[in-house]
Amino acid sequence: MKEEIRIFLAFLISILIIFTFSKYQASKYKMYQPQQPSQPREEIKITEKTTIPEGGKFDFENDDYYLKFDLKGGYIKELGLKKFLRKDEKFFSLNEGILFFVEGNFLNDKEYIAEVRDNNVFLLKENPEFVLSKSYKILSNDYIFSYVEKIKNKTKTERKFDRYTDIIKINKGILTTQRGYIPPKIIVSINKLPVFLDPYRIKEEKVYKNCRWVGLNLRYSLIFIYLPEKSTVYVLPENEYICVKLIDENFILESGEEKTIDLKFYAGPSDYFVARNYIKEDIFGKGFFTVIGRFLFSVLSGIHKVIPNWGWAIIILTFIIKILFFPLTRKSLKSMKQLQKLRPYLQDIQKKYKDNPHQLQKELMNIYKEYNINPFAGCLPTIIQIPIFIGFFLALRNSIFLRGAPFILWIKDLSLPDTVFKIGNFPVNILPFLMTVSSYFQQKLTPAEPGQQSLTIIMPLMFLFILYNFPSGLLLYWVTMNIASLIEQIFISKNFTIFRLKH
Repeated sequence: MKEEIRIFLAFLISILIIFTFSKYQASKYKMYQPQQPSQPREEIKITEKTTIPEGGKFDFENDDYYLKFDLKGGYIKELGLKKFLRKDEKFFSLNEGILFFVEGNFLNDKEYIAEVRDNNVFLLKENPEFVLSKSYKILSNDYIFSYVEKIKNKTKTERKFDRYTDIIKINKGILTTQRGYIPPKIIVSINKLPVFLDPYRIKEEKVYKNCRWVGLNLRYSLIFIYLPEKSTVYVLPENEYICVKLIDENFILESGEEKTIDLKFYAGPSDYFVARNYIKEDIFGKGFFTVIGRFLFSVLSGIHKVIPNWGWAIIILTFIIKILFFPLTRKSLKSMKQLQKLRPYLQDIQKKYKDNPHQLQKELMNIYKEYNINPFAGCLPTIIQIPIFIGFFLALRNSIFLRGAPFILWIKDLSLPDTVFKIGNFPVNILPFLMTVSSYFQQKLTPAEPGQQSLTIIMPLMFLFILYNFPSGLLLYWVTMNIASLIEQIFISKNFTIFRLKH
């Protein structure tokens, strides 16, 4: 295989690592294969075709949140946060059309009466047999909610049935629109360890017993629900939805008895630097690249405190990284230029000893030693900086702090592509073209073999195609890194003296 092809494949594999790493960063957790119940209980009937109760709407709003409730199902239809807003947004939707606490099989013919006291929403409905009430406590300056559900038996006889609630109900259409960049993940606890489920791939019923919590992780938002002890959770497709059902088998109410379900849940950003203050469970990962990314973002946050613009903070951090690696890069470029100068002589040596590999290797090592050349120095900076790039990529791609954060000029939101206008449905983004041009000139200045010159065009075009619709914050980092590398290469070239051959 030609060297040019090998280098191309190496770069391609590096990019694939970036895209696939997040999928496997939780691979240290053994995926749990749930046991199906040997004798399914007929009375649960959770696989039957059902429709979501639809009734009147009730809105609640405080300084931090906006919620919309459905009065027939008693569920949260909209959950919005009044922070990290994009232009013209009234609120940042945490659920993006996903429903929570949908009433499964109880008093669906009635609507709730709603009442608000302080930061509490109370919902109540009843018939001659039962009273069902729900209350949601929504505090300001806090991402922790409480949900309390009470059922009372008004009859004079014991009532026994299987009780279930769709605590999370995901529309499959939402999965299709969100799958491209960071797919949603359902999180279920098994033996205190998280199991990550791709809702897009759920085709049949799965049963999880003794669950302590479940969650739903979207690109920027996280819903994390703490369950009663020894809870049974079903995850299954149902019509156009993927449902996470909380099951209470053999639910018994004595005459006049009232039972309570009391849950706490987190509803806020999925960003590690926010959610870690509320969620102590190990759901954020601890991989090598993740640790690097968190360290870099901590440094970035420190810079942002001094210069309160995330775009400038990214640029400054990028230049700091380049300065720290400058000695290594300088040595690398020096070795590459020396090898380029020696190339005709090395080719003569290779022809002379082509039938004696051992002697050829010995002669080459003597030349490297004589001219103080490290033949692997050219690869070293790239190898070392790949973990930094991947880590920074993971830290920036779903950082809530970049959502709605403007930079300068046409870059109005660092979490979105920097589209300036559209030609038909095609967005015209500036940063991907700046990245391509700067990559081209950077490779132009990098010493390379004659047979590798075509990579000067192929690689930038490949990156243009792959990264065209990436968030502008990530591309700003890439463009700045390219420009910093150009400045670095020009400086080193002007201050570099080529040795004279001794042979």
